[in-house]
Amino acid sequence: MTVSIKTAALVFALAAAGPVLAQTTPTQSLNQSRSLAPTVGAATIPNTFDGPVAQPTPVTPLPAAPAAQVTDTEMAEGALRAVIEQFRAADIDERLFTPGVATQLNGQLADYSRLIRGYGAVQSIEPQGATNGVGQFLVIFDNAATQWQVGLEEGGLVAAVRFREAPPESSEPAAPGA
Repeated sequence: MTVSIKTAALVFALAAAGPVLAQTTPTQSLNQSRSLAPTVGAATIPNTFDGPVAQPTPVTPLPAAPAAQVTDTEMAEGALRAVIEQFRAADIDERLFTPGVATQLNGQLADYSRLIRGYGAVQSIEPQGATNGVGQFLVIFDNAATQWQVGLEEGGLVAAVRFREAPPESSEPAAPGA
């Protein structure tokens, strides 16, 4: 079987042109004539990095959950926890208290600190209600049960703080009608 030089040139041209045609963009291949002549120069690959940038789809944020309202009792308990820790450290932050209360506490801080340290670690704080805007709490320490009252002024500053050891619970049944 003999192959003519023309046929061999045509086969070579098709083999060389195949990869070049495969690497052109669809627009380029439609605009070019379908010549089987060898291509002069290197083939180009479209640069997808320079193409138009697709705009990201905007994300609609979920509506924010309504802020939980902090109750007076929760505020008083937070202040009480801070007061106990400051008494334990024998160093109060006067910005937490009204000026008169801060002055009174500073005068008695050494005694309060000694008492609180002797009580041990806080085990629990139980709200016992409020009377005239003053929160009442039962605070159980490692070595003592105490009752606390914490009053906050309108701005959230501690305007009153009192504590005492809780009276022992009676083991006697309650009287009828009591």
